[in-house]
Amino acid sequence: MKKLFLVSLALITVMAAQAQLKVVPTLKKGLEKVYESKANLALPGQSAINIATDTKYTVSDATADGYVIDVMTTSFTSDAAASDIAGQILSAAQEMVKGVNIRVATDKNGKAMKIANYAEVSKQLDERSKVMVNKIYELIPQAKSMIPEETLKQQFTESLSEDALFKSLSGNSSPLLLFGKTIMTGAQEEFVNEQGLNMKRMYFVNGKDVTTNATLNMSKEQVKKMIIAQIEKTMPAQADAIKGQIDQLMESGMLKIDAKETTTFKLQDDFWPASWTTEVSTETAGQQMVTKTTTTLK
Repeated sequence: MKKLFLVSLALITVMAAQAQLKVVPTLKKGLEKVYESKANLALPGQSAINIATDTKYTVSDATADGYVIDVMTTSFTSDAAASDIAGQILSAAQEMVKGVNIRVATDKNGKAMKIANYAEVSKQLDERSKVMVNKIYELIPQAKSMIPEETLKQQFTESLSEDALFKSLSGNSSPLLLFGKTIMTGAQEEFVNEQGLNMKRMYFVNGKDVTTNATLNMSKEQVKKMIIAQIEKTMPAQADAIKGQIDQLMESGMLKIDAKETTTFKLQDDFWPASWTTEVSTETAGQQMVTKTTTTLK
């Protein structure tokens, strides 16, 4: 029995070693990679929207301590119908960062550490958020009387805060997610996604293919606090009424929140992805949005 246990332990150790990958990408000043993403968004009660973007990654600086990778969305197209209000708003929000150069500082292994030029970026995004507010009022005239301009602008500001933007740049829609990590099959990590949801991610390694599965990792109390905080920001006049009914509403399933993310990267020998596919499903109050994206190196 002891011999069998030792053999099993040895096999597990060998399998674990084989399913481990250290992702240190080739980075040198002047290196440039352009990725084309094609996304299909299924919105509740609306026709699916197809969005295409080109994103350029340029290594603009290199030191002994790390690198700076410039990230810029260079092109954006959407087939959202003029009558599709939700699609028009979502497309306009996606286009906000087009042409904005965001400089991501990394450590010497390429792991993203921070946005190096956020002060400059925030000024550009602040101006664009004003355009977004006007766009929403144009598409939904009644919104002006329901949500004050400053409240709406504040929501955009928060969604494009340094932390939120950094998570977006180093999340599952970016090659930077894996850079600088030593990944092992079965390894897990907790993170907060762009929507502020607590998630848990698990990795699976097969050669140079890496799959990540992430699911919601929040207790009922955490979800309840998040919903109340959001209502207090956006609809303060209704906050007290909602607080009194929050438990009942959650038990009924009306305020159910769920989220799932699956991404598979196919890495090249230089550890930059040749391609990756992502599927994100988010359900809020019975309304589900599913986004499927395929990204390829041009």
